[in-house]
Amino acid sequence: MKSRLFMYCLLMLIAAVMLFITGCPPASNNLPTVIKVSGPSGTISQSSSTFSWNGSDSDGTIESYEYKKDSSVWVSIGTETSYTWNDYSEGPHTFEVRAQDNKGAYSEPVEWNFTYSTGTVIVGEMVLVEGGTFMMGDEFGDLWDGCKPSHRVTLTYNFYIGKYETTFDEYDVFCEATGSSKPYDFGWGRGTLPVIDVSWWDAIAYCNWLSIKNGLPKAYDNSGNLLDASGNVTTDITKVVGYRLPTEAEWEYAARGGKHHSTYKYSGSDNVDAVAWYSNNSGGKTHEVGQKLPNELGIYDMSGNVWEWCSDWYGNYSSSAQTNPYNSATGSNRVDRGGSWSNFATYARVANRDYGTPTSAGGGLGFRICRTAP
Repeated sequence: MKSRLFMYCLLMLIAAVMLFITGCPPASNNLPTVIKVSGPSGTISQSSSTFSWNGSDSDGTIESYEYKKDSSVWVSIGTETSYTWNDYSEGPHTFEVRAQDNKGAYSEPVEWNFTYSTGTVIVGEMVLVEGGTFMMGDEFGDLWDGCKPSHRVTLTYNFYIGKYETTFDEYDVFCEATGSSKPYDFGWGRGTLPVIDVSWWDAIAYCNWLSIKNGLPKAYDNSGNLLDASGNVTTDITKVVGYRLPTEAEWEYAARGGKHHSTYKYSGSDNVDAVAWYSNNSGGKTHEVGQKLPNELGIYDMSGNVWEWCSDWYGNYSSSAQTNPYNSATGSNRVDRGGSWSNFATYARVANRDYGTPTSAGGGLGFRICRTAP
């Protein structure tokens, strides 16, 4: 018995000596964690991105964060929880963040993977409009004098016109590629809302850029004249190859349903609320394209939402029959069509027309693209 007690005491003594020599065992340290809040993913068209995150440490404090871009070294950013990366190259990229706590331990990194690409421009969907003859102008006789007289127009060719009004998504890519200033959205948002606050010059610059990106000759020179495939000034719309604004006759013919010869007052219906955003239903702003019913050709928003620039200079109508009309006579104003979210229903009539100086821009003015069919 004494022998066992002696051995027990000896073991306790040895343990005490060892503890004295080695010190107390270290306390465990829970690693900090980092959670992504926002940042890019997939394929993007913006050359600048902001990454944000949150961090926590259950048994300590986070002393600093570090980020790493692609295969570079870790860089301390202090206690900031966001970082903006500018001017990365085209191609895939990785952005990583980790946290360090007050005990020197690091969290597992979190990462964002994305690809920056200006890419091939995806032209907004277009609708084929077959040529034909129609009565252009105020057929009911109750619009303002500039919409009269009603007259016969024949289009001898087919053309494509935008199924939707050009959107901010499409126009912003142009701005980023060319270094142009992005138009103001009036706080209503961008995305698939129709682009607004664009002048006639802005609209044709977009058309020319779109042509070049898709291997086509430009449709306009620096003076706003139409160009043929060889780059010569022309007034023959059938000779223009590149993307452009519709002529006023093309616009009205398409709004009326083309060969369907619609007799509706508005594009697709006599019920304005079914096809148009206008003063009574818009809530005082633009709306995403394609939310109302289309017309007979499957084209949206030709009545209401935003006015749309046309190629022509504004001029008075003639009662004479015309073939492939395009008003190239220099004037003070360019034609715009369709009415907008801020106007009464009458302005959304397919026969109604308006005009503005080529430098005009505002919250109710946009455009859609057109192209003569090859």
